[in-house]
Amino acid sequence: MQIESCVAFVSGANRGVGACFVRMLLDNGARRVYAGARDIANLPYDDARVVPVALDITIEAHIARAAALASDTTLLVNNAGLNRIAPALGADDINAARAEMEVNYFGTLNMIRAFAPALQANRGAIVNMLSILARVALPSMTSLCASKAASPRMTEGVRAELGPHGVRVLSVLPGAIDTDMSRDFPPPKIPAAEVVETTFAALREGVHEVYVGAMAQQIAAGLAADRRAVQSMLAGGA
Repeated sequence: MQIESCVAFVSGANRGVGACFVRMLLDNGARRVYAGARDIANLPYDDARVVPVALDITIEAHIARAAALASDTTLLVNNAGLNRIAPALGADDINAARAEMEVNYFGTLNMIRAFAPALQANRGAIVNMLSILARVALPSMTSLCASKAASPRMTEGVRAELGPHGVRVLSVLPGAIDTDMSRDFPPPKIPAAEVVETTFAALREGVHEVYVGAMAQQIAAGLAADRRAVQSMLAGGA
């Protein structure tokens, strides 16, 4: 898929990786970028090609309205995510895990369901921003890891359903990214621009899954060689 002249919809577009996606899509010649965010008043863009869209992906009416507005979308970037930094048993209640699942799994799935007709008509593509923590548990973020772990299986199923209709579906699994969400995570961290550049390259090359940064690549290789050792290492850093 070529980024030039595409029409993209980016969720979670107000900051971090989402904002970087919007800017780099524009820099690479996107024809239009729908920027979805819960609060559009402070979206940091001054470009006529950006269309602000009020969007909370846990509210189905918001999603339906966004899909109707952006029916010319050829690239859907599911970037909106939530990390409450909560362990499984140490959290005060179950609400953190429930909220993360609502955003990271159900919200993403509902976005795909709503945009699927347009993407099929336009023979477009979907990018699901996941995390290397979809592959292994970091105990201090167990509920995040669980919500992210559900997403690769969902992505594979969606890919199988949409593939025959000409829609490509890409999973992006980065390590820690240098954004506000990961501000308390120790370095090294990947620049957001590296995540976006790698995603664009994967879209052009037609791959289904990409690991971004040395951390993600090393963990993936470690899991293939000795999963228990990787789990023990991350448990030690809990």
